[in-house]
This record gives sequence, C-alpha cells and structure tokens, in this order.
Amino acid sequence: MAGRIGTLTLAALLWTLSTAIQPGTALGQNQPGSQNSDQPIDIDADDLEVRQDQNLAIFSGNVVAVQGSFELRARQLKVWYRSAANGAAKRTGGPGGTIIRIDAIDEVFVSSATENARGDIAIYDVAERRLTLTGAVVLSRGEDVLRGKKLVMNLATGQSRISGGRVHGRFVPPKRKKQ
Repeated sequence: MAGRIGTLTLAALLWTLSTAIQPGTALGQNQPGSQNSDQPIDIDADDLEVRQDQNLAIFSGNVVAVQGSFELRARQLKVWYRSAANGAAKRTGGPGGTIIRIDAIDEVFVSSATENARGDIAIYDVAERRLTLTGAVVLSRGEDVLRGKKLVMNLATGQSRISGGRVHGRFVPPKRKKQ
C-alpha cells in the first residue's frame, strides 16, 4: 500500500461512503433516501491503496461493493474525500471526513432489487447526488432495456436521461393470462 492510513480513518471513510451513496435510489427509484442507507457496506477488492496527500482511496481488482440489495462491481473504485481536518466532518456529520466523488472504472455493473445498469465508467458526484454512467450503457428492468452512450441519474429527484448518439429502448408488455 503506497499510503498508510489508520484503521479508524479507514473505518470512518467506509462509514461515510455507505451513507453518501444512498444506493437504493441509484437506479431510478423516485423517492429520495434509501431502504439500504442504514445497512453496512461491504467492499471486497484485490488491493486497497490510500493516498492521504491526495485524499484518495483506490480499491482495485475485482471490486464488489454491496449494501442491502444494492451491488456495484468494477475493476477499480476511486473514492475522493475531504478530510475532517478542513471542517467537512462538522458540516456533514462524518467523523473522518466526507466523500466528494466516487468513480467506478472498467466493466461497471450496478444493480438494485429491480434494475441493472452497466457501462464503462460511473461517476457519482456526492454533493449533486448525480450518477453518470458512460460507455456502452445498458439499463434494464425485467425485460425492458434502454441503451445509449451516457446515462445521467439525479438521485435526489429520480430523473434520468440517456443521451449520446442514438438511444434504443425495448419495452416488453406484460404477458396476458390465457383464459
């Protein structure tokens, strides 16, 4: 590990990550907040590097983050944070600082209980509560599928937009019961 970080600081960082993501809304649920946000977050990766001088933690190699019914998979997860030393913890309630931005890089897969999304890169702006997924984006709910090059989700409002070239949607009507 290139940077050294104390166990308490790492625990505070992960606690802040778990409350910042609010993943239950990540895939377009219309209600702010989450049934998952009070649950613990588990992150597994092959490696963790913390660069305290840059306020950056990098999880790499088969990264899997799970909180309740929310799951995020990627090859790399970069977490930028503001340390408590510059007052961020007092403003946000986080004991060790606050997460500013989270980037999931390469083979990104995000899922909730009802939806899945995949792409090349996902960027979560914590202050704006905006998740942007780029690359060959595929968003699916059941048999319904949307494809595009860029998906932007406002987690505060539940609004989503797919753009970047042609957008393709496939909507499958529910099966009728035979009588």
